[in-house]
Amino acid sequence: MNKTAMILVTVLASLAFANQPTKTKVAPAAAKAAATTKLEATGKIKWVGYGVGSKSHAGELALKSGHIETKGDEIIGGEFVIDMTSLSSPDSDRLVGHLRSADFFEVEKFKEGNFKITKIETLKNVKAGEATHKIHGNLTIKGKTHHESFNATISKDAGKFTAVASTEIKDRTQYDIVYNSAKFKAASALGDKLIKDNIKVDLELATK
Repeated sequence: MNKTAMILVTVLASLAFANQPTKTKVAPAAAKAAATTKLEATGKIKWVGYGVGSKSHAGELALKSGHIETKGDEIIGGEFVIDMTSLSSPDSDRLVGHLRSADFFEVEKFKEGNFKITKIETLKNVKAGEATHKIHGNLTIKGKTHHESFNATISKDAGKFTAVASTEIKDRTQYDIVYNSAKFKAASALGDKLIKDNIKVDLELATK
């Protein structure tokens, strides 16, 4: 092979090598950072309903199941199934029976409620003791689904997440819980039987 041919072969070989597709390697740390983890969660729900003046009734609901989705040290999603059959109150058995009836939660037909997180915002300029995040999600009760949002304090310790929140369902009637609501019957007619439409809710959640 003459010198000119050898030079030509060398140039062609160099061009062919240069045009080979480059394979991008993902660093283990980057792959790990992009991973989403699902963690099982447990918790309890405390509620308070209000009547006229200082009248109120309180009780609890249990979670049937729940999980959160995390990426690194941040919660990015989650879903919780509420066991409506666990509805309880220390006030009276008669009250519990009424709350479980079709006048209120119709537990025999709607045994579960659901809350699915759709967005979590990290709050800025938070002072000690204040909520750290705003949680948005869809709440389903009696087959009716509506958006709810509330502030919560979320923390992580020893690999476990906890979340604490105090909020309220502002309008129970949108979940077809209309018994003795002033929206459906005149307040003057209801008198001291009137039940306000807001329900106070306290949440305590933790991963296992």
